[in-house]
Amino acid sequence: MNTRRMVLLGGALGAVGLGGYWLGGGFAVDAPPVPPAAPTPSSNEVELTPEATRNFDLTTAAAERRPLTRFIRATGTIGFNELRLAHMTPLARGRVQAVEVAVGDRVTAGQRLMVLDALELAEARYNLATAGAGRRQAEAEASTARNALSRAQDLVRGGAMAQSELERRRADLARAEAAIQTRSVEAEHWREMLARYSPTGVSRPGPDTVSLPGETPLDALGAILAPFEGTVMAIGATPGEQVEPGREIITLADLSVLWVQAEVPELELAALRADARVLVTAPAFPGQTFEGRVSRIADQLDARTGTVRVRCELPNPNGLLRVNMFASVEIEAPLGREGLVVPDGAVQSIENRPVVFVALSERRFVRRDVTLGQRQRGWAEITAGLEPGEVVAVNGSFRLKSVLLRAAEE
Repeated sequence: MNTRRMVLLGGALGAVGLGGYWLGGGFAVDAPPVPPAAPTPSSNEVELTPEATRNFDLTTAAAERRPLTRFIRATGTIGFNELRLAHMTPLARGRVQAVEVAVGDRVTAGQRLMVLDALELAEARYNLATAGAGRRQAEAEASTARNALSRAQDLVRGGAMAQSELERRRADLARAEAAIQTRSVEAEHWREMLARYSPTGVSRPGPDTVSLPGETPLDALGAILAPFEGTVMAIGATPGEQVEPGREIITLADLSVLWVQAEVPELELAALRADARVLVTAPAFPGQTFEGRVSRIADQLDARTGTVRVRCELPNPNGLLRVNMFASVEIEAPLGREGLVVPDGAVQSIENRPVVFVALSERRFVRRDVTLGQRQRGWAEITAGLEPGEVVAVNGSFRLKSVLLRAAEE
C-alpha cells in the first residue's frame, strides 16, 4: 500500500509542547516534530490551514471560453493628431499689436491669442457702415414710392391721373425695393469679412492684454482666436512686426489625442482591422501601457522597408506622451475561434511541464498537468487537462507550487 502525504501549514499543539512549521518562511520552533494530523488524500494535493490561506492571499478564477486573439508587434513614432493641428495665418496684412499667449500655454476655444492692426479691417468696417446707411436710404425711398403708388391708384380710379403715371410710380417702388436687397447683400458680405478679419474672442486679463475699441468705421484692431482647445506649439511673430496673409504666425495643437504611426510587416497585413485595440508602450514610461485604436491602414506599402503604415489614435488625457517619442505597438488581431482560457498567473511550471492548481474546496488544491495553446496578454489557452468552469488558483499559485515541491523533497 502506497504511503500518501499531507502538507499542513500553521501551528499544532502536541501533548508534550508547542510545535509547528511555517513553510513560507522556512522557520521552525524548537520542539519535537508533530506528526501529521491526518493522512493526505493524494501526493499532488495541497491543503492549507485558514491562517495559511490568508497569508498566501489566494485568489481564484474559473476557466472559461473566450474569443482568442493575438497581438501584432511593430515599432512606431508618436505624432500630432493632424485633424487637430492648426497652422494659423492672418487673413489681412497688418502689424502685430500684441501677443497674448506664450509657447506651451493651454488655451480654450475662442480665446484671443494675438491682436493685429490691419488696414483691410478698417476698410471692411467702413464698407459695412456704408452698406448699412445705403440700406436705410433705400428703405426710406421704398416707403415714399409705396405711398406715391397708393395715391396714384386712387387718382387713376377717379380719372384724375393717367395710367402711364401709375406704371411709372410702380416701377419707382420696384427699384427702391431692389436697392434694399442690394444693400442688404452688401452689408452681409462685409459683416462676414469682419468676422473673418477680426472676431473679438475672449481675452484673459494680463499685463500685455489689449482692450479692443468699439467697432466703428475707423477701428483697425482685430484678433486671432483659438479655433479649438489646445496647446500653443509655436509663435512666429512679435509685437510691432509686419505680417502678410499666408505667413504662419501661431501653431496650435490639441494634444489630448495623439497619432501613432506604426510600421507593420507586409505578412501581417491580412490580420489588420480598423478599430482594432492597440497597446502602446514608451521607453520613457516603463511599466505603463497606453490603449488606443487603429484609425487607418495605408493603401500602399513602403517599397524600401516592405511595411504598411498603420495610424493609431491614442488618448493622452494626462499629457504624458510627447510628439516624436519612439513607441512599441501591439495591435490586437482576432484568431477567428474560441478557446478555454485561464488567467496567465494561474499557470506554473513543474519539471518543465505546465500545471495549474485546481480548487477542490476553499483550502484544498490539486495539481493538474495541462497543455497550453495560444498565450495572449493576461490569458493562457488550455487545450487539454481542464474543463470549462473548473476553478484554479491565480494569485498564490506559485506558493502552492513551492509547498508541493518542498513536501516532495521530505
